[in-house]
Amino acid sequence: MILSEIINQADMLVPNGAGTADKVIQLNAINQDFFNVVKIPKITRFTCIPAQSDYELPADVRQKNIDKVLVGMFQYQSLDRNNVTPAQNVYTFDDQTHKLSLFPAPYADQEGFLRYHRISTTVFAADKLEVAPDAPEEYHWSYVPALAAYLAHTQDDSVKAANYESLYKATWNVAAQNYQAEGTP
Repeated sequence: MILSEIINQADMLVPNGAGTADKVIQLNAINQDFFNVVKIPKITRFTCIPAQSDYELPADVRQKNIDKVLVGMFQYQSLDRNNVTPAQNVYTFDDQTHKLSLFPAPYADQEGFLRYHRISTTVFAADKLEVAPDAPEEYHWSYVPALAAYLAHTQDDSVKAANYESLYKATWNVAAQNYQAEGTP
């Protein structure tokens, strides 16, 4: 689905006077909220160089979304989030520079793996409604009740808003469980 289809279907569910720009602003928030609930794993690889601590990673990696860091067969723990002991391998990540720092630095040419969760990277604009959400295609339809819940709130229809909210939230919770099950060994 593309934004214009989502907006048209939500407008049919909740007739309203809200402008397209307001709906697009809400769809940006919905797009980000989807990834706050549904943690879709993604993996990036990097080649380690002996004695080099810092590695630049893709722009969609965020410190809060890093799940696991492996170099060769060694796991690194987050220095920012975990209680670590002096003998453990640790990492830090800077969201501004997208640099991963490993301590101690790798001792040999090894491949590094970083598992993280996807985030929304698209910013929707009111003049470009032919764009699709960042969520997997099978969940695009859930943006319709999410937008309809917002529109019902603007109409002070709390019953309709609650119904649509429970529909999309239940869908997102099932999606989150499905992706959690995939990532569990």
